[in-house]
Amino acid sequence: MAQNVNIFDKYGIKEVANVQFEALEDDPSAGVYEGDIVLFLDTLKVSTIETTAENTAAQGGWGNPRLVQWDYGKEINITLEDALMSLESLRFMLGGAIKRPSDTGSVFVRHTEEVVAKANGALPLPVDHLTNEPLTPKAFLDHPIKLINLGGGKTEDGKPSPCAGFRTQIVYSKEGTNELAANAIVNFKNPAANNKSTVAIPACNGDHIRIFWDVEVKGEEGEKESAVEVTISPDTFPGTYKVVGDTFMRSEKTGKDEPFQFIINKAKVQSNVTITLQAEGDPSTFEMTLNVLRSTNESGKNEMMKLVRYNIATADDGQVEDDYGSITSGS
Repeated sequence: MAQNVNIFDKYGIKEVANVQFEALEDDPSAGVYEGDIVLFLDTLKVSTIETTAENTAAQGGWGNPRLVQWDYGKEINITLEDALMSLESLRFMLGGAIKRPSDTGSVFVRHTEEVVAKANGALPLPVDHLTNEPLTPKAFLDHPIKLINLGGGKTEDGKPSPCAGFRTQIVYSKEGTNELAANAIVNFKNPAANNKSTVAIPACNGDHIRIFWDVEVKGEEGEKESAVEVTISPDTFPGTYKVVGDTFMRSEKTGKDEPFQFIINKAKVQSNVTITLQAEGDPSTFEMTLNVLRSTNESGKNEMMKLVRYNIATADDGQVEDDYGSITSGS
């Protein structure tokens, strides 16, 4: 016999929920089909369910008290605050599209490093500040190498560098891709001259040169994918999904945790997203807001959300084969 609800059973809720998102329709372009689990969040810090409604009342008589009241415009909002993010959850919140090198042929990634000019303006190859590996900047069509002289060096007679502030770029040449070779001489006063890797002119010894260039990640077959690009467009927005959240309620009577679930058949992911990058304080969190929409259940009735407390038993003796001692078999 199914368990009846005991009005004297009381529970406390403290644990966050693990939340899964299920596609409501096919999206072949993204490789997603109805019923697919498209996102699973198990690092949430906060999962909040907020229900609000409007009301109005008929008032009259001495003192103009409220006589009859009507409620309308029920709204349920879910706020999920995640301690960690993935590229998929970021795309999900921003309503963007993920582009991989294998999808489009290539993804360009911006690099920048600083080098110190040698005598006669010769530049050493930059070194990756994360891996300490030497780098060879290359220019591509619409992706030139750009350089800025920050100064700091001296001329032969000891005067401050006259080249500070000059900037130029090595442009794509008809002959092919340009490389900034080791010990290249860069002409800051004549950008047009930099159609070749090495040109004559004097940046002063000791000048700090900041180099900017784009690295092409092709993602060819057999290569390890090393770049993913999320494109946010003005006409793309987050979608609507089925949402299921799993958490626990602790029984006042037993002190044990019992599983508790909320189920939303249609939830619209809201477009308001804030990403905070800061040097001090706590690590950034990532907040997603959902607005619950009306749906129709199997009986043809309208619903917005279901809250489910349930018991599960799997062993033949009625004992539960897990760590939650309060989950017992129904009689």
